[in-house]
Formats: sequence, C-alpha cells, structure tokens
Amino acid sequence: MPDYQLRLGVFSKSYSDLTDNEKEFITYFLRIKMDCISSVIDSSYTTGPHGYGSSLVLSRIIKIKERISTDRELSDKLKRNELYRFVSNLDDHRVPSHNTYNSLRKRLGVEGYRQIHSNFVRQADSLGLLNPDISALPKNRKDGIILIADSTFLKTTSSTKGIRTDDGTWLFKDESIAFGRPHHKHKYPVGHRAQTLMTINGIPLVSLLGKASESDKQFIFPLLDALIERYPYLKFSYIILDRIYDSEEIHQGIYEYYEIVPIIIRKKMVYPKGFTKDGLPLCPFNYPMRRKGIDYANRRTQYCCFKTCLNDKDQLLFDCKHMHKKTKFGYSFYTLFEAGYRKYGPALPTMVIYRKLKSYRTCIERTYGLFKENRYRMEMNNTYTGHDNVLMHVIDHDIVLTQDIINDFLSSGKLSPVIKL
Repeated sequence: MPDYQLRLGVFSKSYSDLTDNEKEFITYFLRIKMDCISSVIDSSYTTGPHGYGSSLVLSRIIKIKERISTDRELSDKLKRNELYRFVSNLDDHRVPSHNTYNSLRKRLGVEGYRQIHSNFVRQADSLGLLNPDISALPKNRKDGIILIADSTFLKTTSSTKGIRTDDGTWLFKDESIAFGRPHHKHKYPVGHRAQTLMTINGIPLVSLLGKASESDKQFIFPLLDALIERYPYLKFSYIILDRIYDSEEIHQGIYEYYEIVPIIIRKKMVYPKGFTKDGLPLCPFNYPMRRKGIDYANRRTQYCCFKTCLNDKDQLLFDCKHMHKKTKFGYSFYTLFEAGYRKYGPALPTMVIYRKLKSYRTCIERTYGLFKENRYRMEMNNTYTGHDNVLMHVIDHDIVLTQDIINDFLSSGKLSPVIKL
C-alpha cells in the first residue's frame, strides 16, 4: 500500500456508493506525492497569502486528465463537480476563478513548472522507473538511462497575421510560431513544435518549445544541455534518434561532450577501400575481420581476424605470419572514432546493442500510444498564447504523463505503458 499524503476533505458520498471509475480517480490523486508540488508552491509564494496553494496544481492535473479546454471551463466545473473539489482539496464554498490560474503561471513561471516536474521525475527514479532492467539487451551494455528524443506539432491560438519580409520569411508577434511544414494530422500552417527527451519506457525528462519551421536536430544539443543541468545526479548511457540526426557533428558532439553513446538510425554510408560495405575492416589478404572490443577510454575499436582464413581451402596459396601466432585472435586492427564517428564508433550498425536498441525505436514509434495520446490531448486543449505560456502547458502534460506511469506502477507493478518489460 503506497504512502498517501493528500489530505482530503469531507465527501458527501459513501465510498461504497462510488463507481469504479470514481474510485480509480480518487486513488490516482491519493498517490500523488504532495511534496513534489508543495515544496515549489511554498517557495514561490514568499509574500502575501498562499491562497489555494497546491490545490491549483492538482486542479490543473484534473484539467489535463479530463480534457478540459480552458481555465474558465475548469473553474466552472470545479464549482459544479464535488469530486473534482474533493481530490483538489478545495472547500465547497471557495473555488479559484480562471484569473487565479493566470496568477499561478506568473508566480511559478517556466522554472517553477520545471521544478515541479523534476520532483515527479525524482520520485519515478526512487521507484526504479527511469532505468528499468531490459533482459533483451546485452548484459555488458553501458550502465545508465536510455534516452529517446521526440517532437510534436502544436497548433497555435495566436493571430496568424504576420509581416512578410523581403527575403520571403514571416515575422509574428509571438516569436515561438512560424509557417512550418505541413502536419500529417492538422492543416494549420502556423504553430509550435514541442521537443522532448524521455526515457525508453516513456517518462518525459526535458521539454523545450520552438517554431514549427525549425528542424528537430537543432534542438538536440539544447535538450541535452538542459538534461544535464536539471539532473546532475543521473547517469545516461544511450540515446536513440531518427535518421534526421545522422550527421558527423551530432555523432561526435553527443559522445564527446555528453559522454552518451548515440544510437542513430543511419542513412546510406560508403566506406573507403579496405572495408566491407558494412564497415568491417579487411585483413591484408581481404578477409573480413570481426570486432574484438571497444576501447572507450582511447576512443577506438579493435578488430581481429580470428584466423578465419584457416577455414578457406584456398588459404594454402599464401603464407600469413599471423596464422602462426599462439593466440586465437591473429591479425589486429584499430579504427579510431576521430576518423569518423558515424562510420567507426562508438556505436555501429553491426553491433548487438545497436540492433537491439534500433528495434526498440521502431517498436516505440509504432506503439507509443500513451505518449502520442498525451501529446494530441495537449494539442486539443491548448488555448494559450505566448512562448512561456505554451511551454508551461507542455510541462503540465509532462507532469501528468510522469504521474500516470508512477500510478500504473504502484497499482499493477507495470514498468512501462509503451514497451513490454
């Protein structure tokens, strides 16, 4: 039984009279660790009355869970729905107006929302949800959290009127919007793009907001910078990315500056003479070699021939001095990362860890039901204007998605809503 921290008021109905959905709804809010919210709210309201305090954040979680469109509609439903007031710990005669939520955003700001979300992530880490054991991966894999990057288009409610400059670009009052590429679901030419780094099992860690016209790969380094700054106590091992990120600069930057191994879906690669089409080096007699190991400290990969030529009936035609070595490895050869991070390391398409994690990326893209549902839900009830307001709206949904996964774990022991663990 989890440690319930939420202090609820008086409810007119008996618990036995509630429906199963109402019981699950109450249990969900009982499982919210209030310290994640109250520690930030209390520090943000250093002067003046605390007002509704953490109840405002709880009611915003209701807004997302119940797909309520606006703050005004939320305030109205809080007045009419006793269950909503009950789980928000609000008094029957004291319900916040829609303007109160605007004051909350001004008080907390983007940083306050980030702190609340970071507290929920910290709780998920304490439950072992950030780095679950995946039996299908090699046992000698690098230890740490496996990351995935994702982005989502958000339609904007800002004015679509802009000023067209001489070079053909458009300028809007809200700098976070621009004419972007057509969206597969919406026909809106103007919008935002929410960029998120999450764990392999679906917990969002960092979100940023940019123009819909900007490429995803422009955000990978700012996302990683924010990740390292926000979670200095966490260790990260791999990051799985689409082929749009497949460039030498990104491969090198992720490994050199963040010490994370990039697993990037590769575009076509052409290796120089002396290598197979799959990137395996050839011995002096043109036999493909096999990988012996990766020396991460010296940034190189070692290959050995393992005397494969002994299995070839034509090997008697030549005499290789490495055939007479006592060790089974034979001829050795090193490829250096600096010669080309895309082609020579630290993660190559021929490696087991690459193939395993690549398959998870495909699986996640196909079965990412909860996260995509959360993002589209976020898009449907986005009525905010301005970069910071929309970004806080995005982080609101990250908070709820994190709590959804925590709640699933506490209720059923399920580690992920998107992959089988």
